[in-house]
Amino acid sequence: MPRKPGAQPKPTPKLSEETRAAIREWERYVEQEEALRKRAQKALADELIADPDLPVAALAALPEVPWGIGTLRIICAEYGVPPRQPNKAKRPEAD
Repeated sequence: MPRKPGAQPKPTPKLSEETRAAIREWERYVEQEEALRKRAQKALADELIADPDLPVAALAALPEVPWGIGTLRIICAEYGVPPRQPNKAKRPEAD
């Protein structure tokens, strides 16, 4: 019976400098994207803190907001946005 060949050694690839530069550039972009995303999320949290009557669902429904209601709720928890209390919402005073 013939024997099976043994494991073949794997070659050690060497990336070109062009490829390494492209990867470094991409990594810088990823870091920048994360910082910008956090900045946008903080701005949304600040909007909700500034207007306690603003429902999270209304903010999520805006076409400019790239996140859904679930992600917005996570953002609220992360930035300490107090929960909306519709029964205690500010109402204009009747004269």
